[in-house]
Amino acid sequence: MDTFSAVETNGLIVVPAQNEANSLYQDGYGRLVPDSRLLSLEPFEALYLTERQKISVISEEDHERLVFQEILSRYSKDDPDLWTRYMVYRDLRTRGFVAKRGPGYGVDFLVYERGASRKKEPRHLVHVVGEGSPEPVKHLTEILGASNEENWQLKLAVVDRRGEIVYYSLSNADVLEEGLG
Repeated sequence: MDTFSAVETNGLIVVPAQNEANSLYQDGYGRLVPDSRLLSLEPFEALYLTERQKISVISEEDHERLVFQEILSRYSKDDPDLWTRYMVYRDLRTRGFVAKRGPGYGVDFLVYERGASRKKEPRHLVHVVGEGSPEPVKHLTEILGASNEENWQLKLAVVDRRGEIVYYSLSNADVLEEGLG
């Protein structure tokens, strides 16, 4: 597979060539920028595609190629959880799922079934939690309520200190039990 060109400009990573943008979009990456032919990639997507050597990111400012570590460093300033989020994203993609940035509620990803296109509804919300990080029951209740309204299944992706990821399904009964315990 050829390596596509991406440009880092104004805090965004975009794929300017329409045929390359369309190819990546069809594979479940990025979002199309309204009123343009550009594909905008989330930082975790750019990291994944850079690691896989599917894109090469060039800085518009100095015309230098950005390697994985530079992308991670630049975007971690605005998102201190980027590394953990990237690890979960990479795990989901290597398992064959398409994952997109979450719809809000403090949820990290909307996840589509394996082989499903974006034309079908997502099945899961995935919330990333680092081992040892506190997660208020009230917040879990809120995102569980949002997932139930949309008929999505909520998964917690717990990342331990060694980078291993364990997924837990969360239901109303689980939250009630924790809240009463």
